[in-house]
Amino acid sequence: MAAATFPFLWMFLMRIGRLSWLALLSVALWGGVPKATLAAEVESAREIVSRLVSASRIYDKRQMRTASDRLVKIGAAAVPGLMSVLDDVDDNVRWQAIAALGRIGRPAATVSISEMTDACADLDADVRGAAAVALGRMRVKRVAAVRAVGLLRRDEQPMVRADAWWAWWRVTGDRKAISELVELLSSKDWLASSHASQHLSTVGSPAVKLLAEKMIAGPPRDRRQVAETLRRMGPRAVTAIPGLLGVLDGEDRHVAAAAARVLGAQGAAAVNGLRERLDASQPHTRSLVVVALGEIGAPASSAAGKLARRLESVDGRDLLQLVTALGRIGSKATAAVPGLVAILKHSHRDTRGAACEALGRIGSATHGATEALAAVAERDPADFVRRAARRANAEITRQRADQVDAKLNPETRPVPDDLRE
Repeated sequence: MAAATFPFLWMFLMRIGRLSWLALLSVALWGGVPKATLAAEVESAREIVSRLVSASRIYDKRQMRTASDRLVKIGAAAVPGLMSVLDDVDDNVRWQAIAALGRIGRPAATVSISEMTDACADLDADVRGAAAVALGRMRVKRVAAVRAVGLLRRDEQPMVRADAWWAWWRVTGDRKAISELVELLSSKDWLASSHASQHLSTVGSPAVKLLAEKMIAGPPRDRRQVAETLRRMGPRAVTAIPGLLGVLDGEDRHVAAAAARVLGAQGAAAVNGLRERLDASQPHTRSLVVVALGEIGAPASSAAGKLARRLESVDGRDLLQLVTALGRIGSKATAAVPGLVAILKHSHRDTRGAACEALGRIGSATHGATEALAAVAERDPADFVRRAARRANAEITRQRADQVDAKLNPETRPVPDDLRE
């Protein structure tokens, strides 16, 4: 019986990857895990808790994060050790322990809910905020916990209020929490505005309308923070695209640049609007559009032709941005190959290097690209440009080999249109 079940037990335990080979052998031969092995695992968790405590006492942020990440990965075995330091005299230790328990979450950390609820009344603001976030992460709906989080919405510290409103949203779904978090983006307390931004980015789509309104009409400082929040959301902020496109034409270039970063995170949904603004009257708007299209990459392929036609009419930083964007679009930007080959003779070495990289990403050997790159690899005065040219030619060769292989093996790989018979 043991022999028959051994392969299945082996595969299962290897997948969970948490026990030593001694434990695997024990399961196979005796059908159980030695208590010593489990004790060693718990002991290891306690050792890491000890490292977290030591790092917290001297506020070593890097070591705190490393230890916390390891404890979260360990999960249930780390909970007893973390709970044992929740009453530590050091504020930082309590804060880090609660934060780690919140990240471990359900079901393992539910045994600490009462302690987290009590921590909402801690004298230290970081501890109170971490307790609210932990309860919010686990969506704790016990009456005492909800009451504790509710009280923190009026905390004297703006940062704690931001954490509490987010937890309130998670627990109750009350949309007032979103408007309060949007308002906290304007806080003079940078920790409060930062926490509000991070929390709103996790709220996602329900927060986009209010954020977009503030992006269009709010003060410049607030608009930059709003833009960063929307950028963190990525494609979930898609409904903000029309308003963001309008901001690109604004007089505040910092805000316009922030809007461009958000648009660059929206993928294909933003391409049509951005492509139209390549003809904008203001140079800085056109420049931002190019950067945003480059951030989108391959999904912006419909704009590649229009971008390629601009290669002959711009120079300096604008040309460098344009070349970089075309490279990021990649294999669908073949219309740019002739212009990029010509740029290999540009007077500025950074521009030549960018053209080499772009040609490699596009992967087309047409228009004498490989020959021109070979010449640059041999004769360019800048060493990094020569290396870039060699890498580009190697990449073109690799891509063409992949395409030939795809044609010979159509059942396993799609055939590019230009290689179809």
